[in-house]
Amino acid sequence: MKIERILSWLDENKYDYSFTGNKDCEIEGFSSLINYKPNTLTWVKKQENYNNANDLDITCAILQKGVIVDVQNQIISPRSKELFFSVLQQFWGATYEEGFIGQGTVITMDAKIHPTAYIGHNCSIIGPVNIGANTVVENNVVIQGKVTIGKDCHIQSQVTIGIDGFSYNKDPQTGRKKMVTHFGGVQIGDNVFIGSHVNIARGTIDDTIIHNGVKIAPSTHIGHNNNIGENATIICSNLYGSVRIGNDSYITASTIQNQCVIGSHTVIGMGSLVTRDIPDNVIAFGIPAKVQKENNSEY
Repeated sequence: MKIERILSWLDENKYDYSFTGNKDCEIEGFSSLINYKPNTLTWVKKQENYNNANDLDITCAILQKGVIVDVQNQIISPRSKELFFSVLQQFWGATYEEGFIGQGTVITMDAKIHPTAYIGHNCSIIGPVNIGANTVVENNVVIQGKVTIGKDCHIQSQVTIGIDGFSYNKDPQTGRKKMVTHFGGVQIGDNVFIGSHVNIARGTIDDTIIHNGVKIAPSTHIGHNNNIGENATIICSNLYGSVRIGNDSYITASTIQNQCVIGSHTVIGMGSLVTRDIPDNVIAFGIPAKVQKENNSEY
């Protein structure tokens, strides 16, 4: 494939970049900088990454703006990571057939699946579920009850959405515990990513809400009545009942106690236990989590 083909696609999609080199040069796939393969496209994020490379004869590189390299073909961008992985997805990424329904998948009559959605093998979509345009649901996913999923979402395998959360009443005389039936649903916005083995419980009365642009990493639990703000990132964490996360916040490998509020543009550091509300625009971590400083990061 000629480099010109990649540049034409970047132009069509209005990416911010500049190019130096020979557009007619051929490339044969992609590779990482540390394991570079001849005649492929690679990515250089930092100057030291290139400086530490051992005299590589690189055919074409996507560079973070400001990095200086001796490479014959250079695609330079202030957002090199986004550009590099967008190119990989466009030319070498997996594709999902519109309207595909996999073998062994069960969809009840009251579910509404957009004709452009992709539903993998052995899924269960049970009840008044609504799945939007161009959303991908991979294999072995369970979605049940009053669940709405927007457009352009990606749900990986082994996800469960819409089951009852964990809540019970205890009989004062017998001591027996009886689980509380949940009557709410789950609302998931547009452009949401949900990693494998994520569990999203429906609300007890009101809905659990995942707003537009949220990204949830594998093995995360989203408890009943949670409200996750736009473009928040939740990584390998446990969020108990009625937790609220502000817009653009970043939670990594942490436990959030029920009814806690995390402010917008706030980072909760790895391994934290949040037992009280955390304000906007800060970085907090620890057991229990405490505000450490203002957040000036780009998370």
